[in-house]
Amino acid sequence: MRGYAAVSVLAFHACMQSWEMTATGMAPVVVFFVLSGFLLARSLDRDPDPVTFVRHRVFRLLPAAIATVLLLTLAHRSFGFYVGFEPSFDPLNVVLNALLIKSDINGVMWSLTVECVAVPVILTSCALLKRHGTLPVWILVAFLVALSFWGPYVHLLGGFTNLAPLYAFVVGLLLQSGATTLSGASQSSRAPVIACVAFVVMVIVAVRKQTAVTIAFETLCASLLVGLAAFGPRKLAVLRPFDLDIVRFYGRISYSFYLLHTIGLGIVGRLVPFQQLPVVRASLLFLAGLLMTTPAAWLMWRFVEMPFIEIGRRRMIARAADVAGSL
Repeated sequence: MRGYAAVSVLAFHACMQSWEMTATGMAPVVVFFVLSGFLLARSLDRDPDPVTFVRHRVFRLLPAAIATVLLLTLAHRSFGFYVGFEPSFDPLNVVLNALLIKSDINGVMWSLTVECVAVPVILTSCALLKRHGTLPVWILVAFLVALSFWGPYVHLLGGFTNLAPLYAFVVGLLLQSGATTLSGASQSSRAPVIACVAFVVMVIVAVRKQTAVTIAFETLCASLLVGLAAFGPRKLAVLRPFDLDIVRFYGRISYSFYLLHTIGLGIVGRLVPFQQLPVVRASLLFLAGLLMTTPAAWLMWRFVEMPFIEIGRRRMIARAADVAGSL
């Protein structure tokens, strides 16, 4: 699912550079958020220590983000290159972007700022879930959904950052907590119909202007698809595209792909002429952007993401060994 989401973000942005669109590529980001909430809940089930959880988030998110910001800073100073509107590359702004506090150097990194905000929300939700069950967590979801209709909250962090889909992380967490119930429900004969309807509705709302209502529908559809992918029948035909090797490859490199695709599109966008038909231009941008971003994303995944993830894991193993030795 991450693989499809990452490539669809590229497709959205290729279209946005070819004709006027009301869609902004929010739907794939919502899918990422639901998936993150689901997987992070599993991580906390294995190790509920909040310090370990935060450390893993730091090693997971920051290295690739820092590398991307530094790459864009170097490209701007060497060639005058930037993506979108020209931001400030003053040292302080570079540091704030690298630490995911701001996202004006690479606009798509606003979603990572929301992921950072989600860390205490997820930890709080897990604590509520363990002590009081699902009811207070659903109340938290309802509260965050209500806030998503309020402009000052949505744009609280300024810039491109949009807090409206923050609750998608908590919904993903609740999906994981309801594994036993969902596992039975997902085996029903209606599972293929539910998957198809969820996908169709997702596409319909994804290409509309993004509002609190469309984000709510996207969260619902993403939750249904994640639930079916996790707990549905293994031989469900509509889920087979998730198991393609090429899709799994893009799933592995999806984070780096998401970070770097704006650079790829920025480069090819300067080379593809505007005089072409919008559909032709969008297709050329998508294909060229895909070809340019894929190897760069693999390199970042292989030499930035994975080494730092391994450092985080080694720290966890060393800590466990220390604890075992003290016992």
